[in-house]
Amino acid sequence: MLILLLWTALCALQDLRARHIGNGLAYAFLAFALGWLVLNGESLSGARPLDALVALVLALALTIPGHIKGVLGGGDVKLLAAIGLGAGTLVMLLVVVGAALLLALWALIARALPASLNRAIATHTPGLSHLEGRLAYGPFVFLALSALYAFARLS
Repeated sequence: MLILLLWTALCALQDLRARHIGNGLAYAFLAFALGWLVLNGESLSGARPLDALVALVLALALTIPGHIKGVLGGGDVKLLAAIGLGAGTLVMLLVVVGAALLLALWALIARALPASLNRAIATHTPGLSHLEGRLAYGPFVFLALSALYAFARLS
């Protein structure tokens, strides 16, 4: 699970800076997660193969409509698909819900910030700026997955 968290951190950083998650980063991890599943008979987090595949399909079903409407980028679709394949259905669904709640909370906070602070955010972390269009989803996915990982470690 730690490798999934580290990879998600890389995606979040790339999304923060470039407002984009590269195909190389996304497809490499999808291939790694699939290879792990085939070779080990379980996902990176220990989920059964059927659960990981259901999570992959469910992640695609949940994100492709958002991509078609222009709400989510292609990297976001691949990011959640990889989390589904690497961690299973429950983790993927909790991450989707957690990331959406965190993004909505940040959107409310960001709109209440002074204009000068919003311009600084746009300059240094464009993915967190509502001034530049839609917010980057990757950082919020990383935060949600981190919270799940921390909760699992504490339990």
